[in-house]
Amino acid sequence: MKRFISIFLIGTLISLNTYSQDLQSATSKKELTLLDLRVPEAQYTREMEEVREHKLKIHKHAAGLTLGLAAASVVTAILAKKKVNDDRAARGGRMDSSDSKDFNLHVATAGLTLVSYFTTAYFSISAPKSETMVDSNAVTWHKRLAYIHMPAMIIGPILGLSALNDYKKGRNPSGISKLHVPVMMLGAAALAGAAVVIEF
Repeated sequence: MKRFISIFLIGTLISLNTYSQDLQSATSKKELTLLDLRVPEAQYTREMEEVREHKLKIHKHAAGLTLGLAAASVVTAILAKKKVNDDRAARGGRMDSSDSKDFNLHVATAGLTLVSYFTTAYFSISAPKSETMVDSNAVTWHKRLAYIHMPAMIIGPILGLSALNDYKKGRNPSGISKLHVPVMMLGAAALAGAAVVIEF
């Protein structure tokens, strides 16, 4: 029995010595880093950060497209209004339901703007964010302006459809429909401001 215990202790000491030498050899070749000690949660966080960067990059490029489409919507609205005035002048000032057709191009560009806008917003809202991440002043103002342009991009088109319905009835926009233009101009200004603060 004593011989067995002696053999067991000697074997244990030899194993510990071998393990110690292997560990010392491994640490001398390469120092341990945080990446070596990472846990699944840390790896997941890093993957989330990569997803965030990718989505915000798409958000930035899509925002440029949205701004271009918004500008086109403003231009087509101005041209449509001019065409309506010219048509009415040719009719001796008489209003007609055909005036609504002059806004077809504006309606198309406005629809594309809305699709682009909410796609752009999706990539920003869905981008994961660390709880410890602190926004810069530019990002803070960028987000604050969203409280102006997002409601405008929801309410404005509804008012626009109401205004278009008035034109189809052979009359000028009346009542709440008249607010379509100022609401959309406010939204466009806030959208442009959001782009400016984040860029400069």
